[in-house]
Amino acid sequence: AQQVQLNLRQDRYSDFGTANTGLLGYGLAFADNWRATASVSNAFKAPTFNDMFYPFVDYGFGFSYAGNPNLKPERSRDNELGLHYANEGQHLDVVYFDNRIRNLIVYNNQASGTMINLDEARIDGMELAYNGQFGDTALKLAATRQNSRDTTTGKILLRRAKQHASLALTQRAGAWEASGELRHSGARQDADINTFAPVTLPGYQVINLNARYQMDNNLSAVVRVDNLLNKDYMLVHGYSNAGRTVFVGLNYR
Repeated sequence: AQQVQLNLRQDRYSDFGTANTGLLGYGLAFADNWRATASVSNAFKAPTFNDMFYPFVDYGFGFSYAGNPNLKPERSRDNELGLHYANEGQHLDVVYFDNRIRNLIVYNNQASGTMINLDEARIDGMELAYNGQFGDTALKLAATRQNSRDTTTGKILLRRAKQHASLALTQRAGAWEASGELRHSGARQDADINTFAPVTLPGYQVINLNARYQMDNNLSAVVRVDNLLNKDYMLVHGYSNAGRTVFVGLNYR
């Protein structure tokens, strides 16, 4: 009825030294089909080469960008509590998470743009996930509600929606498989790319479709349509995502 998980990892960086990370998790099956879990872990993320050494670029109008060679690596501690149900093709997971990150690497949103470290950030919230199999039909649901902020200033972290969710349905019929996905994201905070004043990017909903026909054991034909309704939305202010996009192809395995 009880499970214990222990992970240990060591990374050695020529410019940042040694990073030791790990995870300790515990699970308890307390009733038929039900399990409770708890875990604590830490993580390490080094800045990329471009974060540190991207060459100076002058875009004109007083705007420029350059890497920041003084960046420090991110270090975080993550705590989770979960409740899980599994029975005859039905899976339900509810998880509370609390992540605290030191030296979070973010863009500074200034005319002289570069990457900087935030002293400490915190991201906590709830996740819900459901997977159900009903014969040849599969249903997946995922939803997250989170609160992300700079703990020093109390300001919301940019470009992170407070809630996002997805719903996917897959149907098989002989050699055919078809699926549809609805993705939702709430509003997110950002900064204007010209004035750097705070702006709010509105939430959006996107529908994606997939179809696959298995021609033989090795060859299948696939069709995918992303952003079916041609929604105009942005994850970063000033940079629109792709509109309706169609992919057609053959897969051989």
